Amino acid sequence: MIVYLLRHAIAEDRASTGRDRDRTLTPEGIAKLETVLRVAARSGVKPGQILASPYERTQRTALIAQRLLGAAGKVAFSDAFTPDSSPEAAWAEMRDWEESAPLLVVSHEPLVSSLLSFLLGVPQHVHGFRKAGLAALEVFRSGPRPSASLQWLLTPALAAGIDRETGD
Repeated sequence: MIVYLLRHAIAEDRASTGRDRDRTLTPEGIAKLETVLRVAARSGVKPGQILASPYERTQRTALIAQRLLGAAGKVAFSDAFTPDSSPEAAWAEMRDWEESAPLLVVSHEPLVSSLLSFLLGVPQHVHGFRKAGLAALEVFRSGPRPSASLQWLLTPALAAGIDRETGD
């Protein structure tokens, strides 16, 4: 099963409501996200299902990804992908959608890094996951303790360089 992990794009520091879950994306964040997703789309990334945290910034990120990657299904939102969730809870939710793979999971730090580590079976914090960063994994074992290999990790800076090289 192919799984893509996407960290939400740059968001405002503080929402007008004062609630963290209401923070929305900045224009700079949207621009960097769109660059990452354009490069990913040209590389053949097309999720069968998008799963995301219900926070405003991840909802917006997921909907932009749905549009630019051509994902047909509706985005499914779950608290399993909120910042304080556990990798085990996120993985349990992902397994429920296994038949819809490839999956694109849109989440936050610290969950997105701990989920990446969990799937790879490596200690946490051996990698940095930038805002609007996108990772591709191939999951070989999908039981309660998954086993996966990292196929690639696309940062916004790398995507910008690729995008410039291809003239888009």
